[in-house]
Amino acid sequence: MSPGPRVSCHARRRQVKDYALQRFGLEVGRHVRQTLIRRVRQGDVKYARSVTNSRTVVVLDYGGVEMAFLYSSVTKEIVTFLPPDAPETAEWRHAQSAAASALCHPRQCVPDWRRG
Repeated sequence: MSPGPRVSCHARRRQVKDYALQRFGLEVGRHVRQTLIRRVRQGDVKYARSVTNSRTVVVLDYGGVEMAFLYSSVTKEIVTFLPPDAPETAEWRHAQSAAASALCHPRQCVPDWRRG
């Protein structure tokens, strides 16, 4: 079985830019792309999970916007930006909602034997 048609680097970056603009209203130029990649390499992310041996789902804050994207460790590039409700980030969203629901009013957190 032969691999599908290869997509040029320029076409791939164009698609990444389009998805970023579509999903986050973010213009991704060279500076923004390099900043995001640098933050991934430094570990300055909210969430990261391996999807395959070379692909990682990353969630981070950039410019006050929480964004998710797929990062390739082989090419050291952003493969695609993911929508906020992407299945790849479902585990992280679930953990976030569980943490938020664990926060309670201080009086509700006091054990029954201490209420008096």
